[in-house]
Amino acid sequence: MGTVDELNSHLGLIKAMLSNENTWQFSWLSACNFIEKIQKKLMKLMSHTLDVKNCNHFFSVNDVKELEFEIGRLTAHIPKTTKFVVPGKNIIEAQIHIGRTVARRAERLFAAVNEEQPLCPQAASYLNKLSDYLFFLSQQESSINVNFINQISGI
Repeated sequence: MGTVDELNSHLGLIKAMLSNENTWQFSWLSACNFIEKIQKKLMKLMSHTLDVKNCNHFFSVNDVKELEFEIGRLTAHIPKTTKFVVPGKNIIEAQIHIGRTVARRAERLFAAVNEEQPLCPQAASYLNKLSDYLFFLSQQESSINVNFINQISGI
């Protein structure tokens, strides 16, 4: 639960950074709204680990599909690369990568708890897709900033 709570806090920071009106990225409103939906689902996940029998805390296949849809939407606008991704192209991109690594840790811990006490399988899938979503969100952030810098510098 502590790791999911930590992840939720990182997502809150990412959301705040993306919605900062002083930044020069194009509208991040849809990403901020989607991140808030994720944060609410993470609260549901924390409730699920405390009360595994309450089906109100279970995740559905649609929760996972919603993340997959967003991943597809993001990847449609990101140039494909075969190179390793080194975080740190800008502050927001680096922070998204921190969130991604915390999501991976939460997924590993969820799997460990699941071995002792069966949990909702879609919740495990959700955590897995969440780290994928954050990876592609970081790539979109990086791509937008690189393109913007190239435009204003004439490259």
